[in-house]
Amino acid sequence: MEDMICNCNQITRGDIINAIQQKGLTTVEEIQDVLDAGTVCGSCVEDIEEILKSVK
Repeated sequence: MEDMICNCNQITRGDIINAIQQKGLTTVEEIQDVLDAGTVCGSCVEDIEEILKSVK
């Protein structure tokens, strides 16, 4: 689960999954607010969306 999802901010798949589960995040925007993932170049936003779908 240590796949790097957001290279710009060094956010891993595990970081995102933990935030979703522990904080009840349900949107990409919430993940961006909490972790800053996907807020620099945006190339990982689709990956974040897929993670959200798989964790729900």
